[in-house]
Amino acid sequence: MTKKNASQKQSSSKKRTRKKSPKKSPQTGRLSRFLIAVVGTLIVALLMGIAGWIGYEAGSQNAVTACKQEVARYRSDVDRLRERLQHAANERVLPQKASKRLPPPPKAASAKKEELSEIKDYVEAGGKEKEAVKTIERKSLSVARPKLTIIIDDVAFASQVRAIRKLPWAVTPSLFPPTKRHPDTPKIAKSLKHYMIHLPMEAMHYNRPEDETLTTKSDEAAIDSRLRKIRAWFPGAHFINNHTGSGFTSDLASMERFYPLAKKYGFIFIDSRTTPKTVVPKVCRIYHDPYVARDIFLDNKPEKGYIQNQLKKAVRIAKSHGYAIAIGHPHASTLDALADSKKILQGVDVIYIDELYKTIR
Repeated sequence: MTKKNASQKQSSSKKRTRKKSPKKSPQTGRLSRFLIAVVGTLIVALLMGIAGWIGYEAGSQNAVTACKQEVARYRSDVDRLRERLQHAANERVLPQKASKRLPPPPKAASAKKEELSEIKDYVEAGGKEKEAVKTIERKSLSVARPKLTIIIDDVAFASQVRAIRKLPWAVTPSLFPPTKRHPDTPKIAKSLKHYMIHLPMEAMHYNRPEDETLTTKSDEAAIDSRLRKIRAWFPGAHFINNHTGSGFTSDLASMERFYPLAKKYGFIFIDSRTTPKTVVPKVCRIYHDPYVARDIFLDNKPEKGYIQNQLKKAVRIAKSHGYAIAIGHPHASTLDALADSKKILQGVDVIYIDELYKTIR
């Protein structure tokens, strides 16, 4: 056998022994594509589910908020309807004439408890009305007609000012500084030409002090701050008198701190004389100022006859010394007595406190 034939034989033998590589089945390819599609679908579904859940939560929150708003509106409507029904029921039960006789509201009742505050302070500090005229230091005036100034303390509401303005006399309202209970006094003052400030000061025995009452422990900084605020609230005010104050006005150190600061802010102090032990005359002498003070409390008793009798006393003092100052409070009996006192006051000129002070000065 030749070499050529031997090599050909060996080559054909190798070809026969080489294994053929298996071909992929068509079914396997379809299965792979199916699995990929399923996984993709699941991923898309999962993403859509997450997005849907987020959208549901947001929508749910918005729905809850809207529902709450609707419920609040319904409740408001129900409350308004209930008020209207109650009002209608009251009108049917109470005839128009009877409504005028209804008792005063709670605020008026509260004010009634406080209306004798200065008088209570004066009496408990040892004062007696019969001794008052004899002990007061005064500068007598030589005038053609005696002058009488009537001050109404404790003024805090616009209704009180309207009632005072209806009087046929020049009556001076003394306004409280603003508090939460009566916040509108600066606004009320803007409509007034003649008024003064009723400044709460420490009492010896009265235990219902107003907010920010000056006490014997108030230092110069506290007094200065208080007066600075009052000046800002009441730029047109020139006079201050004390609300209660038997403890403060009988304490020389307190009045020596207060008086020059009051002058610094342009205020003239009128002593309500809630104590017979007042040191205000002494302080006025130090500053060479006239001492101006109350002569008579009109309404120690809130009765018309008593008030008019006190008014007669004030007129007698005015005729004797040229002038007098009477202090009352804004309750109905006082205002009614003043309105019906033409005969009592016919012999004097009833003037505002600033007009009187110019005459005394």
